[in-house]
Formats: sequence, C-alpha cells, structure tokens
Amino acid sequence: MRPIRIVLLALFALLGAPAAAGFAAQAPASVESAAPTSPQSAAGAPQSGAAGLPRYTPPRTLRAYTHVFVAFAVAWVLLFGYVVFLARKFRRVEEQVDALARS
Repeated sequence: MRPIRIVLLALFALLGAPAAAGFAAQAPASVESAAPTSPQSAAGAPQSGAAGLPRYTPPRTLRAYTHVFVAFAVAWVLLFGYVVFLARKFRRVEEQVDALARS
C-alpha cells in the first residue's frame, strides 16, 4: 500500500508543478502591450502575409485551456487507480480460488 501512496504523491507533485510554473512565468504588462494585437502596423496599413491576407498572430499562452489539461490528468489518475484497484481485487480472488482448490 505504501508504494502506491508514493507513486500517487509523485504524480500529484508532477501535475501541480506545471500549473505553479505557469503563474510564476507570466510576462510583464509592458512586454504584452508592446506587441501589436491588431493586424495593422503603426503606420495604419494592414500587414499582409505571403498570400496577401492579413497576418494573424495567435496569443502565446494556453492559460485558457489549463482546466482541460487538469481534467484529463485527473481522469488518467483515476483510471490508473481503478486499474490498480481491480488488479488487487483480482489477485485476492485468485488466491481464494487457489486455497479452495487445494482443500
């Protein structure tokens, strides 16, 4: 039982580390405001890509999707725990069947 607790604690520590690092690595407001958010340059003319279409630069953050990653991580941890639980139950049933077969 103790190794399972250690593994689960390590998994939670690894899952919590990226979320904590994301909050510490936020860019200052001056850096974020320096990048133009509209497809127009400082002169007012639209910037265009190779095809002549306005260039779109997506934001460099995935903070809006953090809850999705956390939900998937929790689902995987729960699935892993359920598989371990079933394996332990199955092992106990096999031991009982072997004991009944010997007697």
